[in-house]
Amino acid sequence: MAGRWVRCGSFLFFSIFVLTGSLRSQTLPRTPPSRLRVFIDCQYECDTEYLRQNIEFIEYVRDRAAADLHLLVTTQETGGGGMAWNLKFIGLDYFMGQDRTLTFNTPQTASGDDRRKEFARIFKVGLVGYAAETTVAPDLDVSFRKAPETGERKTKSNHDPWNYWVFRVGMNGNLSGEQSSNNRSYRFNGSASRTTEQWKMNFSLNSNTNNSTFELDDATTFKSRSDGWNLSSLVVKSLGPKWSYGARSNLSHSSFSNTDRSVGASPAIEFDFFPYSVSTRRSLTVQYSIGMTHYQYRELTIFDKLQENVPSHSVNTSIGIRAPWGSVGGSVNISQHLNHTDRYHVGMYGNTDVRLFKGFGFDMFANYDKIGDQIGLAKGEISEAEVLLKLRQRATGYSYYMGFGINYSFGSIFNSTVNPRFGGF
Repeated sequence: MAGRWVRCGSFLFFSIFVLTGSLRSQTLPRTPPSRLRVFIDCQYECDTEYLRQNIEFIEYVRDRAAADLHLLVTTQETGGGGMAWNLKFIGLDYFMGQDRTLTFNTPQTASGDDRRKEFARIFKVGLVGYAAETTVAPDLDVSFRKAPETGERKTKSNHDPWNYWVFRVGMNGNLSGEQSSNNRSYRFNGSASRTTEQWKMNFSLNSNTNNSTFELDDATTFKSRSDGWNLSSLVVKSLGPKWSYGARSNLSHSSFSNTDRSVGASPAIEFDFFPYSVSTRRSLTVQYSIGMTHYQYRELTIFDKLQENVPSHSVNTSIGIRAPWGSVGGSVNISQHLNHTDRYHVGMYGNTDVRLFKGFGFDMFANYDKIGDQIGLAKGEISEAEVLLKLRQRATGYSYYMGFGINYSFGSIFNSTVNPRFGGF
């Protein structure tokens, strides 16, 4: 009996000791950092050298594990051709749980300098609340740019004479050659788009022409020409935060694919398991479409066709996640001809960029296509010249490409100094 009381007393003493230690550890105050250490996680258009030169009250670190604050930057194109920015400030260590989000837009007409200046301004606004708890707080100052007096306040939004329509036109070309060969290529593109909360419309035209000349010897000259163009449209209607439906249409020509003309249309419906509003951070969509395409071929095909109508349907599933540990994305598209169900195409794509542990990262992208729907291949033999110059499409059952890499860095985690001499290296 005495032994049992001794064991019970020991257990009670141990429990009190553990509980007291736990409470003491929970009540110990955390010490703020002397200088805010920030890790910038940005994939596009963040001029970090400009930030280091113009925002000097923080330390820039290259490892998230050493940071007090993680800035995750995501962007999306706006309907007017500009860019919508989302700055997610994620508190770490002393600032754990103090997360904030700031957003802003830059117009289509903004230059690279305009964008980096506005990004730096919003970045500083987000930093102030954190830096105010560090030793640099007495040296911080806040300024306010007062809007000019206009005599009366505007009660209505500015009138848009273009009604949200945005037009783009571009063309480019290149010339190259040597004594026995030359090449000329030209490309043209144009588009018209209109984007609102309820509607998304896009119309685009792309064309390309390529001419090459090869002098094999004094008596033999080989000339080649390939061309193609594509006119496409997309109209989408919003059905709420997760549903949408729309239709695609297409008119195209391709000498490479033995297509004189092809015209098709396909309605589709899409569901996103996450709201579209958070698509810069995460999305998981499933889309189903069904439609018809009419083909007119340049030459007789391997199925003895000069023209045909092909009904088809497809299912596309895609996922995209961007988080402090990195990013991952992928898609699977399966299409099938309804008049010949043995003709199909399966396309798979995936990419990832992951920080596995301090200083070590891994990235990979891969694409694989299982091809069983090459109905437009020209009948007859293909010459060596056409193969080498890629003037005609060849039969194949699959295609793939893949890339991967690992990187590891160590040494000083601080990178606030900018030295542009000899290209910055």
